Amino acid sequence: MRFRFGGVDFGGLSSLLVTGFDPGAADVRDGDAPRPQRDGVLTGRDYLGGATWAFDIITNTRTLGTALAAAAALEAAWKDRKVRLSPLAAVPLSYEMDGRWRRVYGRPGKFVGPTGTVRALQGGGSVTADFRVTNPLSFDDDLSSVTLTIVPASTGGLEAPLVAPLSTVRSSAPRAGLVVNTGDAPSPLGVTFYGPVTDPWVRAAAGWEVGLTGSLAYDQAVTVDPLAGTVTRQDGAPALGMLTRATRLSGTELAPGVNELTFGGTDPTGTARAVLSWRNAHYSI
Repeated sequence: MRFRFGGVDFGGLSSLLVTGFDPGAADVRDGDAPRPQRDGVLTGRDYLGGATWAFDIITNTRTLGTALAAAAALEAAWKDRKVRLSPLAAVPLSYEMDGRWRRVYGRPGKFVGPTGTVRALQGGGSVTADFRVTNPLSFDDDLSSVTLTIVPASTGGLEAPLVAPLSTVRSSAPRAGLVVNTGDAPSPLGVTFYGPVTDPWVRAAAGWEVGLTGSLAYDQAVTVDPLAGTVTRQDGAPALGMLTRATRLSGTELAPGVNELTFGGTDPTGTARAVLSWRNAHYSI
């Protein structure tokens, strides 16, 4: 197997050979309870928790200096201050098996680099490292995306009953598209709305919605990322307050297989669009 974290490759035939890898097993949080005054238990809902990936690594170099340098690059990524001090943040660890690249999300844990042992003096320093997987699913490393456009809004006369503010611009006709999650697990769907558009939304045939209240100008965009749990403008500023009351970040998931999604809003120009992005999700590594 080959691995990649923070721009550093290890495993395979790199300068950091993985001699041992244990992905552990995801914890199971059950809701079981004892049967009152009877044998057995009452089963409840079961939830998958986290797991710890453990690595044993040997530097594949010729001298202690090159061994220390190879390990230092991975250690710097592993102990990145920005990641360590960011609550709720989960970062990807990518891996390759049989030619396919996938990733898991979590936080790097302990890291012990090489010391001046006899083997390290010859370039074979030992490294041990742990990675705490916080999401029990694995995802394709490649990001899939589909762009939905909008039908221009039409204009017309006023219709009764009249409600302020009055407008002769009607909502744009929704436009539907098909999105395919080729994995075997539900995958969070990210949506980026590009203006000009007012009150844009994406709805699934399954019943959930990702929507915004308010208007986006032609040079503005808002990204809703349920995997990261963030809503941001094009400049990185938070925009959580723009979400509609019907939007639930935890529920915007693509079921395995074909999903029908619809994009709507009000755009007289017909140039607004919604970019849907996801990574196919899997229960196995």
